[in-house]
Amino acid sequence: MTPIIVTGHGEFASALEKTMEYVVGPQEDIYFINFNNGMGNIELEEKLRKVVSKTGSDEIIFLADIVGGTPFSTAVLISQDIPKSKVFGGCNMPMLFAALEMREEGTLEEIAENILADAKANTALFENTIAVCEIDDFEDGI
Repeated sequence: MTPIIVTGHGEFASALEKTMEYVVGPQEDIYFINFNNGMGNIELEEKLRKVVSKTGSDEIIFLADIVGGTPFSTAVLISQDIPKSKVFGGCNMPMLFAALEMREEGTLEEIAENILADAKANTALFENTIAVCEIDDFEDGI
């Protein structure tokens, strides 16, 4: 099973943890690291490296909140030392659930492709269209 590390600004990671546990219950080999106000990038890097070491795995999936943000950039930096790692930015609940579901299926490349495809498939825009009708249409009621 490929370990997952979720990181993000503020309480992003711990909020996803609480939501995940509410929906699917506690999961193994998943870690949540917040990048709280006042924390520097060196402290975040230390926390992430400690978790990576704790997993004992040479495969890691990182899920970060904002592409290019400090949690994402720090995960990218750390991933350079982990030959089999993938770093995702723009993490949302569908991406997290896809990672949990797919982390035991196939190679890391296949898992990553499936996570990205599932995250994209679960992003949508609702278009609210209003039907225009004449007042006379309701003379006899609806």
